[in-house]
Amino acid sequence: MDGFDGELHLRLLGERTLLSGGSQDPFGDPLVEQARALATVGALAIPVAQRVVDDYARARALRGLSGPDRFGPPATTAPLPRRIVPCHRVIGGPQGDLVLRYAILSQTETRLAITFRSNAQVPPAARQRPAGMPAGLTSVPSIAVTDDRGNTVTSSAFSGGGTLVQWRGFLTLRPALAPDTGWIELYGERADLGPDLGDRMVTIENFTETDAVERYLAQCLAATSQRPHSRSLYDALEALAAAGLVDPDDPAIATTLAIHQALTQLGGPRVPPPMPPARPAPPAQPAPPARLAEPWRSLLVRHGNTGGSEGTLFVGAATPVFDRISAVLLDLVSSDGGFQCDFELAGPAEIGVAGGSAVDTAVVTFSASDDLGNSYLGNPANWGTDGAGTVSGTLDFWPALDPKASRLDLVLTTGRARAVIAVPLTWDAAQ
Repeated sequence: MDGFDGELHLRLLGERTLLSGGSQDPFGDPLVEQARALATVGALAIPVAQRVVDDYARARALRGLSGPDRFGPPATTAPLPRRIVPCHRVIGGPQGDLVLRYAILSQTETRLAITFRSNAQVPPAARQRPAGMPAGLTSVPSIAVTDDRGNTVTSSAFSGGGTLVQWRGFLTLRPALAPDTGWIELYGERADLGPDLGDRMVTIENFTETDAVERYLAQCLAATSQRPHSRSLYDALEALAAAGLVDPDDPAIATTLAIHQALTQLGGPRVPPPMPPARPAPPAQPAPPARLAEPWRSLLVRHGNTGGSEGTLFVGAATPVFDRISAVLLDLVSSDGGFQCDFELAGPAEIGVAGGSAVDTAVVTFSASDDLGNSYLGNPANWGTDGAGTVSGTLDFWPALDPKASRLDLVLTTGRARAVIAVPLTWDAAQ
């Protein structure tokens, strides 16, 4: 990296972008992506990288050219006190089963995590088709919920989505039920509320500067399945090669590109189109899985596997603050083809947000590993923000969870640290 001027490199890239009429990439601006790469691995000071990005954002705006919006992560406020408890209960109805999974109770609102499973006859080919409403329903019904104080709140405020046979999301009740209620009742059936967030083992690992480049490229690969992409591997390689931190002719880089191509092919049409010819081109064929290091070999070999564990359990784990963010992992639902876990992130986190221009955001990627050596990759879905800096949604993990596994480590990784939540796979019994 001796003799490399990171600021000059970015400004020359910014000038080329201006001359070309502005960035046309809908999945991230090359200037922002390269600034993030250099800043994250320590090749350029964060304030300098941000100043260059802001300078060229203003220059593009003055010329009426396209480019990323000049915004960073939202201002954050501390989450209000809440009680998060499991309440696993299956309530049968004429159109299907309503599954209560857990409840989030605060002074201002109550949120019930629910899954509706339609019993309508749906052709097998259409069962996983996204739908505006489950088969058999024409609208979200109003549901009356009562707490142990006798308070009843009726609501049809459902947020979420799903397929013709299953919807997953939240029913929000306002005003709130009693935050310390011991049970709730709906459709004439009572569901007991379990204990608060559990005592899952949470480990935080703060990274050193050692292997910063390798970690950054690994995070680019892990973000390949996020929609839209939060980190561009090609821009990262261009910046790191200019800084002398990677050798484009290194076989390890060819392998990295092969893994990226394989993951991109798995993603289907939602993955961005190939990068312009000026960027490093991937090899014609991905490397055979046997040549790939873990976790990528395990992921690619097992992609499309079915026969996963069938069950639900309450994770109920809250991390301390790491790399300026904190997380809550709620329940885990495993099925034949994969597994899901609801999550919340508080702080300046980014999970696939395209178009922003903040350099120093905590880009979060999600993975898991079991006690049999299998690896899994998570993709945030149906996520949104509350406007106060808390992001919530569902993590879709692939491939299917090995039914022989007895423990699962859920991993949240940023550029500076990672949190590992150990989850014994003790499945809840339906009530």
